[in-house]
Amino acid sequence: MKRGVRVVMIHDCPFLFEGVRAILAAETSIRIVSEARNATDVLVLCSASPVDVVIVDIGSGESEALRMLEQVKDLCADAHIVVLTSARAPQRVRATVTSGAQGLVSRNAAGDQLLAAMRAVLQGQCYVDPELAGVLMTTVAMFSDKEFPNADAGYGLLTAREREVFRLLATGMNKKSIAYELGISHKTVETHHLRIMRKLDLQDTLDLIRYAAGIGLIEMEQWAAV
Repeated sequence: MKRGVRVVMIHDCPFLFEGVRAILAAETSIRIVSEARNATDVLVLCSASPVDVVIVDIGSGESEALRMLEQVKDLCADAHIVVLTSARAPQRVRATVTSGAQGLVSRNAAGDQLLAAMRAVLQGQCYVDPELAGVLMTTVAMFSDKEFPNADAGYGLLTAREREVFRLLATGMNKKSIAYELGISHKTVETHHLRIMRKLDLQDTLDLIRYAAGIGLIEMEQWAAV
């Protein structure tokens, strides 16, 4: 993990926050841990100094937390998001992923799982801890009733660059990292993403992942933590 990683945690549980802060305090590369109660607080912190990771605790107020998650994604585009959740229902896991979570960690997980998630998202990857990996795969299966009868033909409509972006998105890489990897701007990645979703008639991230798995571009197991 790079040095000086700045972390903000959105929570409504002081006890959990103190536990997370104690875990991260042992990691010398983490420079500061601040707390926030809402997306506005995070925006203020992001404006004052760049934030590398936002940890969002989804506790009792799940609907509000998911709204905040979407707001943070919009307001702090450069920040990587790790979610702490107790969700086990596939629909709730789907909502968390599609709201912008790059890392998914159980609230009951050991501290090393949180650190592993942070390392992964800072490298532009996605992370799901072992306890939630099976739930995520079940989620994809449950929402797989939408068929893509002409999947290969649809993929054939993509340009060479769109295929590169599609592949990297499907592996969990975020748009900022894709831009760096391909040597193009973040805005260009956004444009390719929108065109991909339109050409393939995809609605959200899980649609994209399932489509990629369906044409053999990725294996679902790679979304599980190793």
